[in-house]
Amino acid sequence: MYRYLFFDADGTLFDFEQAEYQAFALMAQEMGLPIEGEHFLQYKACNASCWKEFERGTLTLDSLKTKRFERFSAETNLPLDPVFASQSYQHHLAAQGILFDHSLPVLSTLVSRGYTLFIATNGIADVQWGRFKKSGITHFFQDIFISEELGCQKPDTRYFTAMLERSQLKEKKQHCLMIGDSPASDIQGAVDSGIDSLWYNPHNQALPSPLKATYTVHRLEEILNLLTKPV
Repeated sequence: MYRYLFFDADGTLFDFEQAEYQAFALMAQEMGLPIEGEHFLQYKACNASCWKEFERGTLTLDSLKTKRFERFSAETNLPLDPVFASQSYQHHLAAQGILFDHSLPVLSTLVSRGYTLFIATNGIADVQWGRFKKSGITHFFQDIFISEELGCQKPDTRYFTAMLERSQLKEKKQHCLMIGDSPASDIQGAVDSGIDSLWYNPHNQALPSPLKATYTVHRLEEILNLLTKPV
């Protein structure tokens, strides 16, 4: 049934939690900040709130890059230049191509079986491209779709429309499968766009009702039992 596989990046193929932590620690070291354990969690909360505002259209992406550090500074009373912090953080994050252990074997096997692979990710283009190149997996993919470059992000159906149009698959949706870990982003976007979906659910979470994924796996390598031969 499927021939074209669209993989989410962060949380699916890439360990973004570890990448964030490494980039944050290197940024703090570069700026000489007296970082303690709870500071990373505080930064993550500030970052998440900014991304939610961006998704609602109340914050631009350029503003988000510095606003998260402005909020972090205000909450922690750590003196920092938010512009320099943003530049440093993005520089270090772009160098963190940290994959999950299962990612390379799964991608390699799927390509050897004849599937055509794509990456479909939200994020800042310079950061994502840096991480993808650092990881050494770009050769597995026919194309890579990054929300900043498309001008919209998952789950917006405009993202999926642009992705399908660029890959010339708009009339071949029945042969496409979206694979990702985020119900709100990957699964909802696929459902709204008329594409089958595979939810990678490593933490055994409940899928928010009434959202339904076509398939669910708890280990990414389980998809190799499903995707045995492209049709």
